Amino acid sequence: MENQKKGNRFFERARETMQWEERKSDLNTRFLKIFEHAFRYSKAYKEIFDSAGIELQDIRGLVDLERLPVLRMEDLVERQKRDVPFGGFETVEHDKIRRIYINPGLIWQPGEWTFDDTSWAEALCSIGFGAGDRILNTFNYHMWPIAFMLDASVKMIGATVIPTGVGNTLMQVKIMQMLKVNGFMGTPSFIMTLIQRAEGMGLDLKKDLSLETALVGAEMLPESLRSRIEDKLKMTVRQVYGTAFLGCIGYECIHMTGLHVSDNVIVEVVDPNTGKQVQPGGTGEIVVTNFNATYPMIRMATGDLSLLGRESCACGRTGPMLKKILGRVDQATKVRGTFVHPWQADEVISRYPEVFKYQVVITREEHEDVMTFVVELVDDTARSELIRGRIERDIKDILAEKGQVQIVPRGTIPDLHKKIEDKRTWD
Repeated sequence: MENQKKGNRFFERARETMQWEERKSDLNTRFLKIFEHAFRYSKAYKEIFDSAGIELQDIRGLVDLERLPVLRMEDLVERQKRDVPFGGFETVEHDKIRRIYINPGLIWQPGEWTFDDTSWAEALCSIGFGAGDRILNTFNYHMWPIAFMLDASVKMIGATVIPTGVGNTLMQVKIMQMLKVNGFMGTPSFIMTLIQRAEGMGLDLKKDLSLETALVGAEMLPESLRSRIEDKLKMTVRQVYGTAFLGCIGYECIHMTGLHVSDNVIVEVVDPNTGKQVQPGGTGEIVVTNFNATYPMIRMATGDLSLLGRESCACGRTGPMLKKILGRVDQATKVRGTFVHPWQADEVISRYPEVFKYQVVITREEHEDVMTFVVELVDDTARSELIRGRIERDIKDILAEKGQVQIVPRGTIPDLHKKIEDKRTWD
């Protein structure tokens, strides 16, 4: 039987449809609670707020949010280097941490003892997932937190998760076929890989697979790729936007009017130079405050550009919405769902005194990201192939993503070049 598209559901209808003034009052209360918690119990935040001359009584609510400094990833990483492992941002004793996640670049993240963030569950319900569904979770369970967050969220909505992670596409197609899996969570490029594998096995995608709905994230979703997946499987594909440290920030519903901001975060769009909120409808950097009592992130900058609106949506949700992600503030970019920062690329190349200059170039081939380190050597050497192989190994080890190395003649890379050049197009 041909797959049927799912409709809209709510995880907590009363909260997701509350009027703006009531929502603002609720967020105000929760913000003050997490700010006071971080001020009292986080060594890092106490130092940050002291340096900014901010006392506990100075912050009366959301009206004072802009007075707080913006936290950037490089600040977090630097503090973690000085105060291993969590940089002093944690607010609980270490014996109250259930897991220690390891993000690329050895960036540590504590997992709370009880996961109660309902943001991802909201996203799952928004595209119709619910009790009785069997959902394939192809996000990486190895070291990183996202797969575990989504795993717990599937339980919250009463559905069943099949924890496959990435890789082993032949086995994954067989699992989907034999268990009649009707849901998918993962990157858009990986579901396309599974489609191609199923076609290579001679399967009739619409008859032999039961997929109805996919929640995809960690990569850009070009409309051409969305349409291709939906047409091949007659399924619904919607995207979610989040980060490891902030959780789910926004998600599409069935109507695709934008990214509904999760009810468990405060989202601002700010001028990246001043940290001040831009005018309504203006473009700026997404800055997020979450309510994670174990590892709170207050005004953390994502590096992503967007605009924030409060247009109504036919799904009934009344919170603000982010429009599409417009690009990056800095040169950091995502490759196959993993952020690659300039400082991480520097860490790879710093091991090789033979390298004179380098540039990371990101391209896209057949809906797959390709990362190439273009490298100039100090001198021509017969060891260039050996150096190339070693750098490719270190790219995999340090960045947790595969990359290729292209050695080019001196003078090929221009002066004042971008350290990371993203040449992908999303037509």
